[in-house]
Amino acid sequence: MKELNINEMKSIEGGTGLTSSMLTAIYKTLEVIYQIGESLGNYIRRKTENKMCDI
Repeated sequence: MKELNINEMKSIEGGTGLTSSMLTAIYKTLEVIYQIGESLGNYIRRKTENKMCDI
């Protein structure tokens, strides 16, 4: 592998844009966090109102 000098390193471009796969991963992460919060909120509400199913 060839080692780069400082001038060559400064001229490297790319890798800073948002790709569709990166946006999809961010969206899926936010979706999972939202679903966890929604489930936790439903659990707390049902627990405080004594509307839990006996399983």
